[in-house]
Amino acid sequence: MQWFFLIGSQTFNLEAIKNLKILADVTSYDVKQIPGRFCVDFGDEHIFFDREVDLTGFEETLSAVLFDNPTIIMVSFTSQKCVETILTQKDLPQDIYVDNDHGLVIPLNEFILQGMPLN
Repeated sequence: MQWFFLIGSQTFNLEAIKNLKILADVTSYDVKQIPGRFCVDFGDEHIFFDREVDLTGFEETLSAVLFDNPTIIMVSFTSQKCVETILTQKDLPQDIYVDNDHGLVIPLNEFILQGMPLN
């Protein structure tokens, strides 16, 4: 399983993911056993979204973003294609950053233009 982080303002939250129109076409649910976890299930592939509560260790990442009180959502996934499907949704907030956990922290639109480098 791979992961990366979405970073937004204090108003960015899991509801922004849950409200994506594409989710009407796939199975998605809150993971009851793990508070703050949301799953998008594409059948054989899935994506977990986890709200990060403890921001310890994100100091360098947060210095690259323009938010005073950022929200970080860790995205764990089994398929880059499924991630690309979610990140290119027009109803996903566009004023977020992506931290690919390999030293790249850039706005979502730039991340998409660079081919979504998750490795």
